[in-house]
Amino acid sequence: MALYKYQNYLSVSKNNAFDLTFQPSAFVPCGGIFRCTGCGTEIALEGIGIFPDREHHPHTPKQGPLAWQLVVATVSSLPQPYLHGT
Repeated sequence: MALYKYQNYLSVSKNNAFDLTFQPSAFVPCGGIFRCTGCGTEIALEGIGIFPDREHHPHTPKQGPLAWQLVVATVSSLPQPYLHGT
């Protein structure tokens, strides 16, 4: 689970981007912290490039498939691909 110290730097969001999951090697839609839905590993990514491939961290059958879900999004005054309005 992502940790933070200063609550004033985070806001709650109802944006649908937090409900999506992304497969390994998929395009990263926005900058932020993403969590593996199978094992809980977290990674921080810029809103460019692709997600790590399946070899990034192997799963046991019990952990299920590797998929990434956004848990903390960056908000920026820069143009896309950053998630605005979260």
